[in-house]
Amino acid sequence: MKKISSTMKKKTGKKIKLCDIIEKEIKDNGLRNGFPKSFDSHIKQLKIKKIINHKDFTDIPFVTIDGQDSKDFDDAVWSETKKGVTNIMIAISDVSFFIEKNDPLDLEAKKRGNSFYFPDRVIPMFPKEISNDICSLIPNKERASVVIEIKIKNFMVVSFKIHRAKIISVARLTYNEVDKIFFSNEKNNRFYIQIKNLFECYRVLKILSEKKNKINFITDEFEIIEKKNENLVLKKKKPLESYKLIEELMIIANENVAKFIKHNALNSIFRNHEKPKLDKINELKKLLQENNIITNSKFNNQKDFINILSYKNKDYFFLNDALLKTQSKAFYSCESFGHFGLGLDYYTHFTSPIRRYSDLRVHRDILDFIFEGKKNSVEKSLDNHLTSQEKKSDSIERKILERACSLYIKFKKIKYCYGTIDAIENFGIFIRAIDLPFSCLVRNKNRYLRNSKFKSHENNFKIGQKVSFKIKRNDIFSGKILGENVKIIN
Repeated sequence: MKKISSTMKKKTGKKIKLCDIIEKEIKDNGLRNGFPKSFDSHIKQLKIKKIINHKDFTDIPFVTIDGQDSKDFDDAVWSETKKGVTNIMIAISDVSFFIEKNDPLDLEAKKRGNSFYFPDRVIPMFPKEISNDICSLIPNKERASVVIEIKIKNFMVVSFKIHRAKIISVARLTYNEVDKIFFSNEKNNRFYIQIKNLFECYRVLKILSEKKNKINFITDEFEIIEKKNENLVLKKKKPLESYKLIEELMIIANENVAKFIKHNALNSIFRNHEKPKLDKINELKKLLQENNIITNSKFNNQKDFINILSYKNKDYFFLNDALLKTQSKAFYSCESFGHFGLGLDYYTHFTSPIRRYSDLRVHRDILDFIFEGKKNSVEKSLDNHLTSQEKKSDSIERKILERACSLYIKFKKIKYCYGTIDAIENFGIFIRAIDLPFSCLVRNKNRYLRNSKFKSHENNFKIGQKVSFKIKRNDIFSGKILGENVKIIN
């Protein structure tokens, strides 16, 4: 088990809270928290900066669709379908208009690489005056934007334009709100028409993605909610259609911006996702064989993964996670290698310049080329730095979720759980819980491995099996959990 730090030891005399766990992760990872007072004068100048040389798109009824607690709105959307042509406008905050290259705010943002999000706070890439106000597409406020205009006919992009424009978002909508308005057919709602048009656009984009063989993995996401009278609550997020709607809009924007970069030979940053590695594919084939799923697939294309996902049912519920584990990790690079999971030859990150530095860099590269005819030079090591910062953010999020789950289990006095066998090693088996976001280890005692199966007198375990187990030890300081008394569920 992980050694308990002296910082946490001092707190064993009192009840450990979620905020303690978050503070420790921030400190242990050396995150840059807060901004110098010297930035105040820069921010004051930005507040009075006039939006000039931007087209006037303030008559377009853009809306933002985000989470309930979001404050940094960097994308607003609009769509309309007429006579078989789907018109799309995606407005992205024009951060590069306010933040000049190599000024103090820019250099600090580059060091951070991205914003870091926690259950109770945000450590933003830019000061909150910028991320939550000056650059945020707040409703009923005139804002500088880069607008992507796309026309689709017969499920093909027939027109793509990039504008620098000022917009006014007419509404700040949430995912829950949008789903409710559309699926409850609330025609009296004043935003019903905009939302209905966006869902018609979503229908077209889904078909477009299917034609490109996008792999639709489904992952459970948990929300950590801190309560006053309780330690915290873990809530599984609903798989809302409005979230997928925005995802498809962002994907088509990012894809076409990446094509623009490639076709104009610009030096910029691509978002890459390579094919699965051979060793991962061999592990997957072995797992499928053990579960009597016969296939001749080589898994070097998206269709093979999509076909196996179609097997998913009550007996093969583990397939989504198994196929997801096979995938390579996405990364940034000045070269384009395509995006395997999305089935795209070119992809980048363009739609979140308030919270990702990669997107800000892409904005500068395309805008400098369009309006000044300038091609920026390659910035050595930036792609590796941004990939590293993203990995750090993901790791912190995972650790906080693990420790929050340990706290929740202790508070609720949970002893028995259901899960699936996730991995088998010579020292034991790993089980992934079904209803909570944690994995536990059941150590190997008087058992042995044979043909990749963990055997005992009573059980014959294999990856993917559904099991029940008892929590033997729960270390809230590390988030590590040990299990015992594993039983197969038929």
